[in-house]
Amino acid sequence: MNLTDFCSQLDDLFELDAGTVKPTDSLQQIPGWSSLTFMGLIAMVDEEYEVTLKPAAVLKAASVADLASLIGGDSAGMSKAA
Repeated sequence: MNLTDFCSQLDDLFELDAGTVKPTDSLQQIPGWSSLTFMGLIAMVDEEYEVTLKPAAVLKAASVADLASLIGGDSAGMSKAA
């Protein structure tokens, strides 16, 4: 996974200007974070990366980079979609 591309996808998801989301940003501090974008994030990751994130794992991720590492590696916070 390319972290820059992932940040761009989050910019799109949260309807932010390109380059707004940075790898060090706290997920819950991203402008526009809500229950709807939270669910949209899980759906986007499932569709784009074929990884099903557990909501609790997303909430435990301290930063965008932490979330990206969950998506890109083996973790209890994800499972490959069947």
